[in-house]
Amino acid sequence: MANEDGKSNKVVVVEDDPAIVELLSDELRYQGFEPLILRRGSTVVKTVKDEKPAVVVLDLALPDRDGTHVLKDLKDDWDAKKTPVIIISAYTGRLDHNGRENAEAVFAKPFDLDQLMASIRAAAAKKED
Repeated sequence: MANEDGKSNKVVVVEDDPAIVELLSDELRYQGFEPLILRRGSTVVKTVKDEKPAVVVLDLALPDRDGTHVLKDLKDDWDAKKTPVIIISAYTGRLDHNGRENAEAVFAKPFDLDQLMASIRAAAAKKED
């Protein structure tokens, strides 16, 4: 699905905490986005390549993979690397300089929902296709 200017309104949310998944899903829908929820990191690159979302919101503490590795995989993939990635994590200290450079924005948990949504809207608006 796309919005009125033809850009994707999909947001891939990679998060295993059910409360955060529900909060973000509800708010993304309210703001006109289509949330695609992944609870594990292993399928993120394939999902981004297949779905071509506007933004990825990525937790670093995932049950199957460290989110820093998922971020690196996204940025190393020719088809996925242009998709902006916003980090939300209680473990933002895991990000090295390159990780911070590759992320569109970094939010420590607990995050401010309004600031996160503003960052998602800004990243979606400027994403190159």
